Amino acid sequence: MRRGIQLAVFILISGLGGAAYAQNAGAPLQLAPDDTQPPPAKAGAKVPRNWKIVTSRPDPLTEKVRRMAMTRPKSTPVVNGKSIPTALMMNCNPAPKLSPGPILVVSFQSLTGVGHFKTFGARYRLDEGPVHDFTAETILGKDHSWTFALPFSTRFDPGVEIAVSRRLRLGVNFQSAGTIFLDFDVSGSQQALAALGCPSGAAR
Repeated sequence: MRRGIQLAVFILISGLGGAAYAQNAGAPLQLAPDDTQPPPAKAGAKVPRNWKIVTSRPDPLTEKVRRMAMTRPKSTPVVNGKSIPTALMMNCNPAPKLSPGPILVVSFQSLTGVGHFKTFGARYRLDEGPVHDFTAETILGKDHSWTFALPFSTRFDPGVEIAVSRRLRLGVNFQSAGTIFLDFDVSGSQQALAALGCPSGAAR
């Protein structure tokens, strides 16, 4: 079940590519009136300045759009002398009984020169808490995009903890390219989730 949810989000993020656009920081979320859209945001919800709401183009079959909260690392990683646009994405969890927190996905765009592999080692730390090691499974998308989800479990769920955290540090070991370090300002994630209209349990 967890794997299925993660893969669904991988495909979702990979499919955004250049088709996503962002809502202005601090502005109320504007929603389309028909019921094919995601859940409505809370009244008066604001988007923190370090987060943006990105929206995909309508799916050609279902006409649905997808919204996620996105934040960029404090500095853009460089791989083999090339800057790689990178983002942390939050998406409402479609199975809140499995985990009340959002799904967290990291997306690298135009990432080339690192070889071809499906899994790699990674570590993350929220604020000054413990360091957690995990094995990431990547999905390769259009235009050399790489995406992977942070793990969630009954013991420690980064999607739940992010609501009370201000900083997320992440180390990704891309083997031949070495370790890439990412440092995200994740303060205000609770307000960003409210702007997405996630269930209240996901933005405790």
